[in-house]
Amino acid sequence: MSGFDVSVVPVGKIKSEEVEAAMSRTARVLRRPLELKGSLPVPQGVEDVERGQFRAANLLNRLRASFPQLGAGRMIGVEEGEEAKPPLKPGGILFVTDVDLYTANSDAVFTALLSAKRLGVVSVRRLREAFYRRSAEPVKQRARLTKEIVRAAARLSGMPECSSPQCVISASNMLADIDLKEEKFCRACSQRMFQGTMRI
Repeated sequence: MSGFDVSVVPVGKIKSEEVEAAMSRTARVLRRPLELKGSLPVPQGVEDVERGQFRAANLLNRLRASFPQLGAGRMIGVEEGEEAKPPLKPGGILFVTDVDLYTANSDAVFTALLSAKRLGVVSVRRLREAFYRRSAEPVKQRARLTKEIVRAAARLSGMPECSSPQCVISASNMLADIDLKEEKFCRACSQRMFQGTMRI
């Protein structure tokens, strides 16, 4: 993933601290710091009121239009004694929100990508136990968010989905898929990411 910079933007009521904690773990998996930008509000007029959800593509396009108003962010995952400046132009932009998402092909998604535009959005709504009327499990919820941020960042860098269910970049169709994954790449995907067997 050398040379691929990702900026992460909290959107809506999600706390920056929650996003930052997941980003710190993500940076270790990706072996690269990420930029945490300031927060953006949920754009008005893009909610599908009848569904109580947001069409991911519409939300992404509106958020992308607001991205330039954000100043430089903070680098998360920088090793002690090292310096890392925020990228002038990130390779990918990843929004993290608390609103519920759907796409043209799915009634609900955890993560949606517009790969050609290097845009992605992760929703914590269905990653939280509260959505399923269960007691909160902060450790499990943080792990889920980390895995989804890693997966989205890797996919935006050009990595394909992996067929190994334990690999962090495998598909996340159900919550059980995320919980089954490890917080790391399988051996084959690790080689593609870090040993130059795949051009990024």
